[in-house]
Amino acid sequence: MRAAVLDADRLPRVGEIDPPPGTLVDVLACGLCGSDVEKIGHAAPGTVLGHEVVARTADGKRVALIHHRSCGTCKRCLAGHESTCERFPGATIVPGGFAAQVSADGWVELPEEVDDARGTYVEPLACVLRGAERIPRGRILVVGNGFIGRLFGAVLERRGDTVFAVDRNPHRAGTPPDGPVEAVVISATGGAETALEAVEPGGTVLLFADAGELPAAAVYRRELTVVGSRSATPSHMEQAVALLPELELPAATILPLERFDDGLALFRSGSVFKVVFVP
Repeated sequence: MRAAVLDADRLPRVGEIDPPPGTLVDVLACGLCGSDVEKIGHAAPGTVLGHEVVARTADGKRVALIHHRSCGTCKRCLAGHESTCERFPGATIVPGGFAAQVSADGWVELPEEVDDARGTYVEPLACVLRGAERIPRGRILVVGNGFIGRLFGAVLERRGDTVFAVDRNPHRAGTPPDGPVEAVVISATGGAETALEAVEPGGTVLLFADAGELPAAAVYRRELTVVGSRSATPSHMEQAVALLPELELPAATILPLERFDDGLALFRSGSVFKVVFVP
């Protein structure tokens, strides 16, 4: 089957690979995530990336695949830290979403009104919903206003927050804050300095990406709450499916898998908000 595979130089090349063992689903679309791009040049040769997957099951259902699954019963899971569960790193989409077929460890069904490309938003939206639970309501700054930042903005505005957004790319910058904010979401690499300049004493900083250096002195002197959030749970996937039709979000740029290099270049250029590949 066709797949985008990391070659000996750890770079993606579209070619033929053997299907994985197990019950397979047909991939309909897979979104390109920043975490996929970070692995290019670093992950092991033979790796197939991609986890924002919409597929069709053998009985004809269109589904969004679950990426990672915790045990649900250990101390970490029960405390709400499912992504730190020892079971969580196990692969649930094999070999990876940038392929014609995959084996999967679970999914949520998509409604008819959500098309294949938009259905790839379910997984990242689920991650954002989990992160948003850790942010107090109020005036919130989103640092990094790309696709994930837009998801945060849509979710937070819907729950009634006043949302500001900044980005290094002037074409993506939203409305900067007109004073201190009660919380900051860092949804792009770097951003620590911007967050500390904006958040009020006693405020909250959510690390949804690598913030860079966050000085401990500033945290303790201003009594800031710093929290991290990574990935999602199956229940957040269900919430995302229900919420997705109600949100206004950027449209995806859809490309065939054969044009993986073109899509990667578009992503890296920052000229589009979302790239989705179809087999």
